[in-house]
Amino acid sequence: MALMLHDNLLILIIIAVVGLLALIGSHIISQREQQARKQAARVKWLGQQAEHGINALGILRACGCKPEIIERIETQVAARLGEMAALTPDNPLLTTLNGQKQNADRATSAAAALNSDRAIKRASIYINYARELLADMAQTNSLSPALAKSYAQELHWLNVSIIATAHLSQGQKSIGLQDKPAALSHLKHAKAVLTRAMVPQQFKQERLAQIQTLLDSLEPRPQRPDGTLADNLDAYFKDN
Repeated sequence: MALMLHDNLLILIIIAVVGLLALIGSHIISQREQQARKQAARVKWLGQQAEHGINALGILRACGCKPEIIERIETQVAARLGEMAALTPDNPLLTTLNGQKQNADRATSAAAALNSDRAIKRASIYINYARELLADMAQTNSLSPALAKSYAQELHWLNVSIIATAHLSQGQKSIGLQDKPAALSHLKHAKAVLTRAMVPQQFKQERLAQIQTLLDSLEPRPQRPDGTLADNLDAYFKDN
């Protein structure tokens, strides 16, 4: 009887140990699967952010952005590509992204490329993305708030400038084609963008004057009236 109890107890212990090992194994597998999912999600996010950053670099270089701003964005892109390489060294996306990065590094001034509303919108989107990257850098203390604010203002003016310049160029082209409605539309759009821009007046005054001259050539502004009757009488008595 005692032997039977001993054997039963041993069996129960073995079952408990096997069950515990199974639970531990299941937990380890679950943890690994969860870690793999997190890593896959992280790699996907890094790839997306790196691609956006690379596109932003190409736009910034093409639009003549300040080199120090480009350098900051490039640092962020390089960090994300480096983390991707550490997590998944054999990821084929890395080869694609590195190729795109090389093309972005060779980007030069390409004003002619901004000859459509779609191209202008794309440039604007990536310039704004660059501003978001700078804000993230300020939050992580990798860039001082004052410098981040200064760079953000530079990018704001760059964005406004390329939009205004593109519409001004399209307006001038429409004038050459004697398409007055299209010319007026582009010129008024350029004027509105510059007028709303939150930058010092001296930044935009010359461009606004150029646009206004073209608008006046298409739609001459009415001459001001000579004045009220009282004004005319005052002028008359002064002269007599």
